[in-house]
Amino acid sequence: MPVSEAPHATLKAKTVAATTSPSNEGSSPAPGGPAQLRWSLGFVGMLGYLFVEYMHLSANYPVFQAVQLGKVVVGLTFLGWLIAPRVPGSRLAVRFVDVTMACLVFVVFLSACFAQYQERAWTTFFDLVRWVVIYFLIGRIVMSPWRQKIFVFILLLLNLKLAQFAIRSFIAGKEFGRSDAFMAKMGVGAGSVGFFGNAGDFGVAMCVVLPLAGALFLGESKKIPRAFLLVCFLGISGAIIVCGSRGAVLGAAVTALAAWARNPRRLGAAAIFLLFVPGLIYVLPEASKDRFRSALHWQEDKTASQRIALWKAGLRMFRDHPLLGVGPGNYPPSYAERYADPDQDPSSWVPHSIYVQALSELGLAGMTSVFLLFLGCFQLNARTRKHLVEQGAGKRKSFDYFLAMGLDLALVGYMVSGAFLAVLYYPHLWVILGLSVGLHSAITSMPIGEKGFEAAGAGQNLALTGSYQEGH
Repeated sequence: MPVSEAPHATLKAKTVAATTSPSNEGSSPAPGGPAQLRWSLGFVGMLGYLFVEYMHLSANYPVFQAVQLGKVVVGLTFLGWLIAPRVPGSRLAVRFVDVTMACLVFVVFLSACFAQYQERAWTTFFDLVRWVVIYFLIGRIVMSPWRQKIFVFILLLLNLKLAQFAIRSFIAGKEFGRSDAFMAKMGVGAGSVGFFGNAGDFGVAMCVVLPLAGALFLGESKKIPRAFLLVCFLGISGAIIVCGSRGAVLGAAVTALAAWARNPRRLGAAAIFLLFVPGLIYVLPEASKDRFRSALHWQEDKTASQRIALWKAGLRMFRDHPLLGVGPGNYPPSYAERYADPDQDPSSWVPHSIYVQALSELGLAGMTSVFLLFLGCFQLNARTRKHLVEQGAGKRKSFDYFLAMGLDLALVGYMVSGAFLAVLYYPHLWVILGLSVGLHSAITSMPIGEKGFEAAGAGQNLALTGSYQEGH
């Protein structure tokens, strides 16, 4: 080698060593790490779970009931996770959510042990365990940007199918001669079974996916995905408007307000609030508006007064059983036998609020765990966005950044609309938590990115060149 080339060769070697030094190992995954994950048995099973759960395959096709299709799919997914090679991922930040989840399961277990109606208690306990397993699998399998895009796409597509069904049902009801007042009172759901069967449950589901479509639409630049997200946003918004659930409409409005408050200077977020909310009010059927006005005088509104009575009964249960509540799933029989007011229907009603449900059935211990899960989810998504910002200004416009925002807003929609429905043991919360965990694990294990490496390499080259010049 000529003597004149030696300094340059040394400089090149130092530059390569600097860009691959141990200090960068923590931010760059090994081959096949979270950033590279694509198809696997576990991921296929996870997508299969979405189809089974959101299409009600077992309920709509009796042939699947004999084989317990849902359990088979979850079992295959768990097997896929077991046999898959372990990939690096940040577990420290998600440990708070994991520990809180374990505490909630333990609290529900203890509450079930002391419940009066044991069969109901243990059925609800195992329902919760099933959702915790779903949370665990989503957070450990859907942990690469590519998988998250596919998972969210399928989730939105399935909910769009349900949304269009609700809209078509509303139109068919109008053609059949049903009045707006009748449909606003009776509601329009997306079927007769599962967690979409009535207008209230259906409305909560739509409030969860609406902000995902809206947030990702703001961050998407490609025409076809952007068009798909816009169709999802408009279709799901239309379903919320016609379904007849006041809680869903309120949840959508508060979510839009939260989006604007979170990013007051972002034009898209301001447009959502300034155009979506007035538009929502404008296109809302007059009969639905009348129901909102009626709720202001709840003593004269049969539905509102019934829910107030149910909430008061739940608070009395909490007063009598402050630590662990009356037991998971024990609100309906407890209300019917001991807590119904003389002038109220003593049937086995549900508490019609996730907060009253948690307080009455799980006591202060359960309610604290649920609130800590909410807090942990918000903190986790905030950490994800912070990590993305640290990787470079361009990451603010990435799919991952807007997905983290959408998950926050989805949780807001769940918390607001869920205040009027007993949906604590439905899949919405656990899917949001699982996606938040998977997203954070993927982002904290990703490399800086091509532009980040180029910038870092350029800076190191400049510094080394300056040192070389100083030496000469």
